[in-house]
Amino acid sequence: MARNAGIAAPFWDEALRAGVNGLVVERTGPAATLHINDHELTNMSSFSYLGIDEDPAIIEGAIRQLTRSRVIKGNSSVSLARMRPKVLDETEERLSTLFGADVGIVGSCATGAWAMLPLLASGLLSGGVRPVMVFDRYAHFCLQSIKALCAIETEVTTIGHNDMTKLETLCQARKLVAYVGDSVYSTGGTVAPMHELMDLQDRYGMYLFMDEAHGTSVRGKNGEGYALDVMGDINEHTILVTSLDKGFGATGGVILFGPRGDQQRRQLAFRNGGPFMWSQRVNAAGWGAINASCDIHESPELARLQMELKRAIETFDQHFPLPHANPSSPIRFIPIGSETETIRATRCLMDSGYYVEPDFFPVVMWGEAGLRVRLRANMTDSTIREFCSLLSEHFGESRRPATSHELD
Repeated sequence: MARNAGIAAPFWDEALRAGVNGLVVERTGPAATLHINDHELTNMSSFSYLGIDEDPAIIEGAIRQLTRSRVIKGNSSVSLARMRPKVLDETEERLSTLFGADVGIVGSCATGAWAMLPLLASGLLSGGVRPVMVFDRYAHFCLQSIKALCAIETEVTTIGHNDMTKLETLCQARKLVAYVGDSVYSTGGTVAPMHELMDLQDRYGMYLFMDEAHGTSVRGKNGEGYALDVMGDINEHTILVTSLDKGFGATGGVILFGPRGDQQRRQLAFRNGGPFMWSQRVNAAGWGAINASCDIHESPELARLQMELKRAIETFDQHFPLPHANPSSPIRFIPIGSETETIRATRCLMDSGYYVEPDFFPVVMWGEAGLRVRLRANMTDSTIREFCSLLSEHFGESRRPATSHELD
């Protein structure tokens, strides 16, 4: 921790000095327009992929439920392990139907990971057999940060990104393997090789633990996400955690414990997940927002929004093609390498009216910094084209990062 903090500190400090981090937003407007110090910026890094966080129905749903509950927390300030509000059960049932899995609501996607990964490592979810925990090198840092807890229970190792050859070798050499990664990777724009992972499950009984935060709502007939869109149905060797705060447009997160009707994992999580399950909760307004988003996901509106997002992705790829871009992902990562040059590029784009977040260590590997663009259904073609034109000015046709001199 201390070593990582020491490496990252100069980059965070530089980003603050450049005015690209620590921004105070006065208000937001349509299509994620940011108003900062009387300047208007178009936010090109918003993870509201369908743009429904701006939908009046979501806001009205939150207000309606808050008024109905008449308290912020929606219960009597007692641990959820002791008592649960009826509206929570009703909301979880709606989500379970939507995703075709046994779903439990938690405070965030990260909360779900912190509660479930140590349980998986302990063998409590796999008949007492402690699996070797195999992390993808690019797994989200909320997953990577739990390695130490998992290592208390079992062997932990890391493999190269989407290295299925190495993963199969481990499956052959170990009694049981649990693979930990993202379905849609939050940096780089890549996706998990789901068909190959399913094949390893079939042949070796491998467990899958996946972060679906950037795939939920973006893919699937009901917005169930990339993994389930490929798998069809969740199986008993798969656990998913995801966010309801990104494409879903509401708040909180969920754990997809496994197939519907099997409550064993849910009970183990609530009994052994500690404060992550007992005390971290979505409040009453959040339940209302989630239910309002369920209404959208159950309607033809979802398919329209997904098509609009597809259009935005195709427009970006047409005008600023990247070799690693994947059409299943709404994320485009522009690699620069130098942390300083990445921060300068963000500052330069801000001066032209666009905000793009600079990603550097520890969000990405040291020396692999870059700009992270997230595309949304409510972006216009003209906005995307103008933004791509600015990117081309800074990076050129070869996509070579501009130098400090060129950015001045």
